[in-house]
Amino acid sequence: MTMTIATPARLVRCACLILLCLPALALAGEPLTLHAADGVTVYGTLSQAQPHGRSIALLFHQAHANRHEYDSVVPALQKLGFDTLAIDQRSGGDLFDGHNETVAKLGTSADYLAALPDLEAALAWARAQHYARIVAVGSSYSSSLVIVLAAKHPQGLSAIASFSPGEYFDDKNQIKQAAARVTLPFYITTDPDEAGDVAEVLRDAHGPNVVHYQPKVGVHGASTLVAARDPDGWQANLASFTAFMRGLSPPAQ
Repeated sequence: MTMTIATPARLVRCACLILLCLPALALAGEPLTLHAADGVTVYGTLSQAQPHGRSIALLFHQAHANRHEYDSVVPALQKLGFDTLAIDQRSGGDLFDGHNETVAKLGTSADYLAALPDLEAALAWARAQHYARIVAVGSSYSSSLVIVLAAKHPQGLSAIASFSPGEYFDDKNQIKQAAARVTLPFYITTDPDEAGDVAEVLRDAHGPNVVHYQPKVGVHGASTLVAARDPDGWQANLASFTAFMRGLSPPAQ
């Protein structure tokens, strides 16, 4: 099912005011160190909503990047009551004027699929903290990995948001097959020029759980939510994403 979320102009203006008041690297929070199942140390930043809630968004970046891809998005999620955990996956680099601490400590960037244990470590940590609502958000290659994560660990997640997924790995059926097994709320979108990639991913996934947002203007990955990277489309795209997040079922009491 394809659904475009209509967002009131007032919400768009509010999002605009929030983000334009923030410096480029405004990711405030506490450093957090995770340990993946294969022993790799993964570095991240935990930012808590005020008041601290029972919901968390796990934020995973695109290729050659780091946790700072989400700097300007974190406050919008906090306003919805979500804590956030943004990590530096082992496949990444120094895009967006940031620094990937995990890659720096390893000495080299790994391939995309090798980063799945990093996502699993973030999910395991969130579950150990007893968050009642956990949403995994991916960008580019990690947006494909969050689909795999949801198919592999359906009991641990409340929803996923996938920005610019595709069959980025050696098995060119892996992501579409995983997407067909996802039954939880599933937000998916991409740059209009890459619409074919999303169509391929959704080839066998047509359930009412799928919210396919088709933007008029966008850029690759979660950067489509950031004013500096998508000046013509970020307002509408952020409004769509936050509407999805707001519409999720409240955490169990």
